[in-house]
Amino acid sequence: MSLKLGLIGCSNVAKKNLFLYLENNTNYDLWIIGSRSSKIASEWANNYGAKHFGTYEDVLNSGVDVVYISLPIGLHEEWCLKAAKKNINIICEKSLTTSFSSTKRILDECSKNKVRILEAFSFRFHPQHKKFKELTSEHSKKVFNFYGNYGMPPFPKNDIRWNKDLGGGVLNDVACYPICASRIFFESEPEYVYSHMEIDADHHVDVKVDVMAKFSQGEVAYLSAGFNHYYQSKYSVWTDNMKLELARAYAVPPTFKTKIILDKDDEILDFEIDKINQFAIMFDSFHDVLKRKVKTFNFEIDIIEQARFMEAVRISHKEKRLVKITEIN
Repeated sequence: MSLKLGLIGCSNVAKKNLFLYLENNTNYDLWIIGSRSSKIASEWANNYGAKHFGTYEDVLNSGVDVVYISLPIGLHEEWCLKAAKKNINIICEKSLTTSFSSTKRILDECSKNKVRILEAFSFRFHPQHKKFKELTSEHSKKVFNFYGNYGMPPFPKNDIRWNKDLGGGVLNDVACYPICASRIFFESEPEYVYSHMEIDADHHVDVKVDVMAKFSQGEVAYLSAGFNHYYQSKYSVWTDNMKLELARAYAVPPTFKTKIILDKDDEILDFEIDKINQFAIMFDSFHDVLKRKVKTFNFEIDIIEQARFMEAVRISHKEKRLVKITEIN
């Protein structure tokens, strides 16, 4: 049985991913598209087959089962809270919000109204991460370091990523990915976090973030992200017997074959992973959790632990010190 889906925010991410997914899918019925612009909402509804269009409020009052929030990060809290109060399940683009306290407010409201919420890190649904873990276990006894890198060339100065009030900056937009990837790989949370950020003097947002995080078994994650970089979207591990690298870890187009590179005993082996739509798997998984009661990772616990790590990064940079993760409550 399909779920009525509403879209809040006519973003490039939604245009690129959502409608391609919905073309050949019966899990969701695109019920309504909401925008600040009535003209854009009408055009998108006509172009992509939505039954209705209107404002953000119209979406929440339309009887939808699920809302996909694809707005600037600084607006996520407001519309997540409003959706939760209407008893609407939520898929919200990453990062969910801009602080740990904001995250707790959203999760409290969702819990109170018995709605589910998923932070849309679609990359984590790609099967390459499972294969990466299997290869690590097969070829290693001890993992020492995790390295996660995500960087890209500069965006135009009118891009929302430069707008501090809208939640801009590299931590919320980009560094969140390798942070999430390190947690997925180690299947645990860090004990200590140390970070440094470079702040743009004109826009007052972070443009480079470097993080060192120590995990419970002594493993260390080194994470780096930036806006003014040569493009990279990868992670790797260094173990007792090898180095293993995932060449395209985060933004993976559905037509893109990925590759895992194993460096062991002076031999390089490539493992190709076939193309797959990770955004589609994410939406299908959310549907199955709601309608079929399929068990997967706990969305809400994952959200709070991701937010805790992110907050430790902010505090470490601001106070120039090592932050113990249990400080964040």
